[in-house]
Amino acid sequence: MNRFVKSLRYAILGIWYSVRDQPNLEIQVGIAIVVTAAGFYFQITSTEWCVVLLCIGLVIGLEMINTAIENLVDLITLERSPLAGKIKDIAAGAVLFSSIISTIIGVIIFGKYFV
Repeated sequence: MNRFVKSLRYAILGIWYSVRDQPNLEIQVGIAIVVTAAGFYFQITSTEWCVVLLCIGLVIGLEMINTAIENLVDLITLERSPLAGKIKDIAAGAVLFSSIISTIIGVIIFGKYFV
């Protein structure tokens, strides 16, 4: 098996582990499916599709990075540490921030269809 196929396999496993282990990611994937369906239903423009897909990718990608950071911190120390907690909180905050901005963008794009 060549290196590219191996790398692709590992990346797909990483996505699978993230979805399987993180309830928040399951919710975010569900929201992404609903938003994608709404995009087809309302026939949003190609520019709007690009923005929506970037938002979906950003939120889900950051959630996966957050999961990796949390697992890495847990691997490094099993003890409760203020610094370890701070690292986890910052990573979670990045996900929250991107989710809030993505929600605002969603309201801007889809709001006109509900008014």
